[in-house]
Amino acid sequence: MTAPKTDALAMAAQMAKARRDAVAQQLAVARQAWVAAQLQLDQLEGYAQETTARWGASEARHAPEIMRHHYQFMDRLHHTIRMQTGILEQHAQAVSRISAKVREAEQKLEALRQVIASRDAKARQDEQRREQKAADELAAQVHRRGPGRASWESR
Repeated sequence: MTAPKTDALAMAAQMAKARRDAVAQQLAVARQAWVAAQLQLDQLEGYAQETTARWGASEARHAPEIMRHHYQFMDRLHHTIRMQTGILEQHAQAVSRISAKVREAEQKLEALRQVIASRDAKARQDEQRREQKAADELAAQVHRRGPGRASWESR
């Protein structure tokens, strides 16, 4: 194999690996964002449950105006939970999209590695054939000179 082709393939493989690593880093960041969004959603839902449990037992003791404020607050809290659920879904979609990019980058890198391995194997095979041809030619020369006479004896 010629050196420029080898260098070009090696450079392409190096670039593909760098691309894969960069996309994998993006995936890690996206997963962290998804986890953070999930934790925030869990906190909001937990707070809503605690508040509902705390106010549910004492509803009859509070004035209607206070209860109206409580219900408005709970409506806002549930609206915030729905918004956070949407944000969480967006993060999940981003993780899915970037995961697909990582798989694609890994496939491209693996394909380049296979091409390099195939060319290396072909180069080794070609070299073995050249060596075998040289050995066969040497054996034929020795055979033509006759039995028991080596090439150094004829000089």
